[in-house]
Amino acid sequence: MSKMQQKGKVGDLLAHRFEELGVKDYFVVPGDYNLDLLDQLLRNPRLRMVNCCNELNAGYAADGYARTSDTKIAVVVVTYMVGSMSVLNAIAGAYSEGLKVIVLCGGPDSRSYSHRGRVHHSLGIADKEQSLRMFRNVTCASIRLDNDSCAQDIDNVLQKCRSASLPVYIEIPVDIVHKDLVQTSCIAPLPCAEVAPTLDQNVKAIDLFRDTWMAAQCPVILVGSGLRSVLSVEAIDRLVSALGCAAFYLLDGKSRISETHPQCGKLFWSIVSDSGVEETVRAADLWVTLGCRWNDLHTLKAIDLEKERSRMLAIDGSSIQLPDGREITDICTKTFVESLIVSDIPARYASDITLHSNICEHHRREGTAQQHNVPFGDEVCLDDIVEALTGFVSPTDTIIADAGESWFAASRVRLPPQADFQVQLLYSSTGWSLPAAMGCQLARPGGRAIVVIGDGSFQMTGQELSTMIRYRLNAIVVIVNNSGYQIEDAIHHGPYNRIGGWDYTAFAEAVWKGSCSKSDSEPYAMFATKITSQRELHEAFSRACEQPQALALLECCVDPAKASAVVQRFGATLVRN
Repeated sequence: MSKMQQKGKVGDLLAHRFEELGVKDYFVVPGDYNLDLLDQLLRNPRLRMVNCCNELNAGYAADGYARTSDTKIAVVVVTYMVGSMSVLNAIAGAYSEGLKVIVLCGGPDSRSYSHRGRVHHSLGIADKEQSLRMFRNVTCASIRLDNDSCAQDIDNVLQKCRSASLPVYIEIPVDIVHKDLVQTSCIAPLPCAEVAPTLDQNVKAIDLFRDTWMAAQCPVILVGSGLRSVLSVEAIDRLVSALGCAAFYLLDGKSRISETHPQCGKLFWSIVSDSGVEETVRAADLWVTLGCRWNDLHTLKAIDLEKERSRMLAIDGSSIQLPDGREITDICTKTFVESLIVSDIPARYASDITLHSNICEHHRREGTAQQHNVPFGDEVCLDDIVEALTGFVSPTDTIIADAGESWFAASRVRLPPQADFQVQLLYSSTGWSLPAAMGCQLARPGGRAIVVIGDGSFQMTGQELSTMIRYRLNAIVVIVNNSGYQIEDAIHHGPYNRIGGWDYTAFAEAVWKGSCSKSDSEPYAMFATKITSQRELHEAFSRACEQPQALALLECCVDPAKASAVVQRFGATLVRN
């Protein structure tokens, strides 16, 4: 590694480091405390600044970018307090998902922090540390740069972000931005995130797995989201094939196993699982779980995790926990899984022959149903949206589902191999999906980001549609317009679940016309359409297919009185004593 020294300002160093880390875009909301920093970042022509409508949306966009970019690192730049407090909610969500998001916050002059004088964008008190302290709760490192060791402090924080796979916060006073820094030309490489276990460790882990596996009569595999950065979909598919039993995915584990795999038995989600899945999983005497980050929205008060641990063999990022409570730590999960795949542990087929037949039959019926002619006169329901999306999504696409009824629609879309699925289940921040899809589309430009979002969620972050238009993104935005917070109404009925009735199609068209510049040399297409019938739904998706470079907003008007039975069942569980 070259140790060549070079000079630059704080923004120059940061831009250089971001480029080294593979970041290509960064999300920005300007404020007077960060303007000089932005000028310095703009000096690097290999990084693209993406101006967002507000800081919360910028943070959500960084969340989506960190999930899907090759480097899995995102950057958001805000200003002191009014900006940092706004982005805080998005960073909390990124923390809950273990995402590498770097927050740069421009702050007042460094001398202001030790003086009692009031500065704007503050609380007007002598203590000006609020932002720094608050971010310590949602990051793995939260610092303010000073005059002594800026370059080293920046590198240390970036290394913590990478190694912990969590957000970090760097507050940069306006005077420090202009400080000349001397830096090495390369950031130090991270040590291998997973150190291969010794032969004895590996043998021990395999032997313990074998003992537990052989004692089981009817095992199943459950796939969660916790091993995204450790195991590829191909590796999980191969493990499922080697073990032979049926495999199911949790909602946030969707797309982590190929849904075309003959042993994939679809969604396990407690009492709102796909048909027949809950009964099958509950009947199994061993659950081999891969990165299952359980929370109460997985269990829905119907699964007692403490009781179920007696039949769980849990494989996580660096440990394996056995049903009897023993735990093997500091292992390389990737190496362990590869060893399992090539081991002589016998596959289990006999115990789930009936299930396997049912899965194949379900897939066959699903495929047959899609070939039937659509009765184009009927009104649109969630099932129609699911069917249209299933026929539309391609292997390079990513589906992003917002909280609420959108979960239930998107989760039932059968994905082709290599298509991705993203959801924020643990933090469940309403409105997250639209800006996150923007970040995803920028990070993964070879496919299309397909957002499934309710009308209430869209009202929270819909202004970011203008940014998507400005940067000529070809996402698909599917609004499930059921006139309010229907998922909340299923949980607890009340007038607070009603919202103003927007004309979402007219909104999109107004934003589109206002964003167009007649001086643009390259043509760019966008269309929005209101959908009330199955014919209109079919035509809209056909148009989106025919215009692959267009941003499409599809407002699907669904009767709010016809909430699905599964949504009603979900809502009832969350208020059950």
